[in-house]
Amino acid sequence: ATVYAELSKTYGVEGFPTIKIFPGGKDKDPSDARDYEGQRTESGIVQAVLAEVDETGTPREIPELTSQAIIAENCDGKNRICVIAALPHILDGGAAARNKQKDILGEAAKRSRGGPYRFLWFEGGNAQLDLEKSLDLSFGFPAVVALAKEKGAYMIMRESYSTKNISNFLRNIMSGRTVPTKLEGELAEVATVDPWDGQDGEVFEEEMSLDEIMGEL
Repeated sequence: ATVYAELSKTYGVEGFPTIKIFPGGKDKDPSDARDYEGQRTESGIVQAVLAEVDETGTPREIPELTSQAIIAENCDGKNRICVIAALPHILDGGAAARNKQKDILGEAAKRSRGGPYRFLWFEGGNAQLDLEKSLDLSFGFPAVVALAKEKGAYMIMRESYSTKNISNFLRNIMSGRTVPTKLEGELAEVATVDPWDGQDGEVFEEEMSLDEIMGEL
């Protein structure tokens, strides 16, 4: 207390132990910190912090899977489960539909905070065909798969794409009600692609010559 007397004064700490909650956002100063007055238990403190994050925090952007480095950064390591969403092609609904699908995934990520999950997404049916084959994503998009890379296993969500169903899927994984499937060999390498630019897609039509149109007469 005496060592950090000036710091205690700055933040209005008058007794010990004291827990302060700092709201998120820019342009904050010490006066924005407030005393935590909830239960002095692990669960109580965690819930208060999560509630503050919901109210003032900046949501973490879910990374797009555009390279092998991204899957390594998020999925390598012990006790990690990567939740990977394969979203429809950008021409199937445009930017509005994709952003809605990302929001659904983001809300599911928020509901599963505190778990061993990392969330990623990529555009299905396009550049990551080898990865889709490795994870048996052959039934259309959007699709969700949970990958335990260290264990060489994955689990596919069979329900429709919604925040509720993704959350239930993850709870079933943790409770052991979802049976994992072993990978056949090594997980396919992630193809390096440019990230989505946030815009609607463009249809490129290749012009054909008159001979190609008419064929051989």
